[in-house]
Amino acid sequence: MEQDVAADVIRRLERIGVDYYITGSEALARYGEPRQTADIDIVLDLDPRHFSRIERAFKSDYVVNPPIGGGTRKIASLVAQTGLGKADLILGRRDAWARSATARRESWDHPRLGRVWVLSLEDLILAKLEWSEGVSELQLRDCSNLIRTNAGTVDWTYLERFARVLGIEEILARLRPASS
Repeated sequence: MEQDVAADVIRRLERIGVDYYITGSEALARYGEPRQTADIDIVLDLDPRHFSRIERAFKSDYVVNPPIGGGTRKIASLVAQTGLGKADLILGRRDAWARSATARRESWDHPRLGRVWVLSLEDLILAKLEWSEGVSELQLRDCSNLIRTNAGTVDWTYLERFARVLGIEEILARLRPASS
């Protein structure tokens, strides 16, 4: 029987007390049109200096790739040693938006993973726009679909506030419908 790597990673994170939320393509299903993905993206509320907690919890069953990257974004990964599956772990960001996104995360009864934490709609839009820097057609399409599908509930005040902070206000403005 092949294990569900995403579910296993989430349960282990919960067991060791690391706050997290799902982002990226897997989070799309919460708010609109899901998109196939080869892995799961999980943001951890964990200082990279404490990554040894992750290594200890996963090293028996996963290849653990330690955090790489500079600045505010570090990415690590967990690759299942048996079966198929990979989790990208994003950690180290401690700015105002990161704190707000963690505080606004939502509990969701995922159809495959059970009860999990997922990024809020607005923070998912911001994350996709910042990550892609507005040049990925795929990410822009995801954001347009999220905005269209959730037109009546999008908090534009929040989006605009943090788009300014993140330096992506022009990208967001291009996606905003005229009636909003």
